[in-house]
Amino acid sequence: MSINYCLYMVDARHLMILMTSRDIFENLVFPKGPNKTALVEREGYSILRICIGKEGRIPPHMANHSAFFLVLKGKAIITSGDEEVELEENQYISMEANQMRGIQALEDSVILGVKD
Repeated sequence: MSINYCLYMVDARHLMILMTSRDIFENLVFPKGPNKTALVEREGYSILRICIGKEGRIPPHMANHSAFFLVLKGKAIITSGDEEVELEENQYISMEANQMRGIQALEDSVILGVKD
């Protein structure tokens, strides 16, 4: 059973979400390409849940933002610049802006991504 909730604060001009809670493994889909779900979008950063089916990929591409990827489930090869790193559950990588990056899933994978 999952519990989902949001805590809101309202003043005369703004409605702000102070807290959100969901099960990160709820409603998983594993396509060959990425299935990206925005979990949090704030000024200056975004947090995404990325699901990729076995042998699926995000082809290497140039990205103009820094990023952090944490493998929550599965196993994937992460391209960072000219290097490839194989990550398993509970392993992460961080990358600077303006470098090539990509993901290839070796198994059905769930990856938490944070970008600025």
